[in-house]
Amino acid sequence: MNMTDLAPVLSPFGLLDDGRGPQPAATLAVARLSGGLINDTFALGEHFILQRLHTIFKPTVNLDIAALTPVLRAAGVPVPEIVLAQTGEPFVEIDDAENPLAGAWRILTRLPGDTLHRLENPQQAANAGAMVARFHTALRDLPHAFHFTREGAHNTYAHFHTLAEALAQHPRHRLHAQVKELAGELETRWLAWGAIPRLPERIIHGDLKVSNLLFAGDAVVGVLDLDTMARSSLDVELGDALRSWCNTATEDDPAPHFDLATYRAAREGYLAVAGAWLTAEEKAAIGPAIERICLELAARFAADALNERYFGWNPDKFPARGEHNLVRARNQLGLARDVANMRADL
Repeated sequence: MNMTDLAPVLSPFGLLDDGRGPQPAATLAVARLSGGLINDTFALGEHFILQRLHTIFKPTVNLDIAALTPVLRAAGVPVPEIVLAQTGEPFVEIDDAENPLAGAWRILTRLPGDTLHRLENPQQAANAGAMVARFHTALRDLPHAFHFTREGAHNTYAHFHTLAEALAQHPRHRLHAQVKELAGELETRWLAWGAIPRLPERIIHGDLKVSNLLFAGDAVVGVLDLDTMARSSLDVELGDALRSWCNTATEDDPAPHFDLATYRAAREGYLAVAGAWLTAEEKAAIGPAIERICLELAARFAADALNERYFGWNPDKFPARGEHNLVRARNQLGLARDVANMRADL
């Protein structure tokens, strides 16, 4: 995609200063960036990011980002700044399904730092925990009404229901027998897990995988991908974060392992900042939530295997989306087994 192609998207943003004084946004170099699974992401000049949102997000999510990021930055949480178009809106929308540029576009400032896909040592985990606690602390008393959230993102019961429906709807799928066997163990473990605790609703990030944090050495210098911010309970937020941070393998590795040292460091880093205002029930729910989220994701990936649905299918490693999702489901089930064996330590 060249600059001429993107002129209808960039021109409404007017002038941007990329380090050499204000110049038209449409004159900055554009280069596609890899790594994101959902949004289309491009480097815009040296200091900006251009994104086209996936249709799972409504354009109004940018209004939430524009409202919450100044609060976060004021509290010392490094997050990208969203650039306003000349209309005053934090996005530009091309509402023409026939246009190859159709969709909602935004420009963000580009933060320095390195993207990791796995934490390298406990100090990084401690710093990640502390940064997330600063994020939660900054927003905990904010009376923000969200313009957009994805409902049911961590509705565990709904994900298990979706898996049951997929098994019923695809009895002749080539992976049906394997998914059915996996689903049996998932259901047994979920029934034994217990009741979901009732906890306060807080403003959360919603997707704190390792790659959504930026690092400079062991220091956390950025928090990215704020489209999933919403009100939910902290056990969901931290359970999802910790199952990502503490898995020594990638999500499509057949041999996952939950690293207890990483967990302890991350938990201690988080509690050192947020421990004063967390309720006792929230603290107690952190450990059990990790197993819950692993089971939930395994159920979700297993359903996706039969429904042949996955944003980031890797055709170089897997013949189809179903096979990739089945490996991911087994990975998260394996992680859930590991976490269950460490329940007393957690």
